[in-house]
Amino acid sequence: MTHDKIKAAARKRMAETGESYATARREVIKNYQQAGSGAGASSSSARWFALDDSDIGRVTQWLDSLRGRDSGYGGVEVGSDMLRVRALDFRLDIPRDSVRSVARSDRQTRGTIGVHSRRGDWLVNGSHKGLVELAIEPPIYPARQPNTLFLKMTVNSLTISLADPDGFIAAVRIRT
Repeated sequence: MTHDKIKAAARKRMAETGESYATARREVIKNYQQAGSGAGASSSSARWFALDDSDIGRVTQWLDSLRGRDSGYGGVEVGSDMLRVRALDFRLDIPRDSVRSVARSDRQTRGTIGVHSRRGDWLVNGSHKGLVELAIEPPIYPARQPNTLFLKMTVNSLTISLADPDGFIAAVRIRT
């Protein structure tokens, strides 16, 4: 499910139930993931795994809302041939054939939140919990964007904080 569809479904749920956007969005994602994991689900359908943004501070949330960004935006769409990472202004499409391994990570994030890169090793997190590391070979190159300083950069590995890290690992390991 794309971000636009999630956003539309969350807004519809807000109108129906009176919930806050964040609550409605979480419920839409949870319902979508549960529907995708059912016995009748197609193995080629994409699944959405939300970023864990539980350690983002109130000031950052407030600044993001001033810029028109909804809290809780971001995650990974696991499709049959591609992983699509989305986090605020950051976009990264990873061919499934390039993912060499996926596992829980015990990486120390040293209090940092956001999108960071160092010599091909990327960190995308909103929390210090639920970290998952993807080893990528051959390396991929994200589009030039503000988070890459509009430079051509390499991605050899990606560590990302997810609300459902074990479900994500299982979804990535399943080959279609």
